[in-house]
Amino acid sequence: MATWIKCTDTKHEVVYINLDNAVTVTRNDVADRIADRGTVISFMGGEQVYIVVSEQPEEIIKPKL
Repeated sequence: MATWIKCTDTKHEVVYINLDNAVTVTRNDVADRIADRGTVISFMGGEQVYIVVSEQPEEIIKPKL
């Protein structure tokens, strides 16, 4: 069963991410502005297949009970 999570992208729009297809979930601390910092989620398919979301990695990968 797919693991879909609700996130907010850098344009403040809601996006749904399938974590089963994610390769890496890393903190984006190198953004120029603090407001742009969040998490980079990379997917299978090449180095240019990623999305930056405002949630922190801990919020994304923690299990929902």
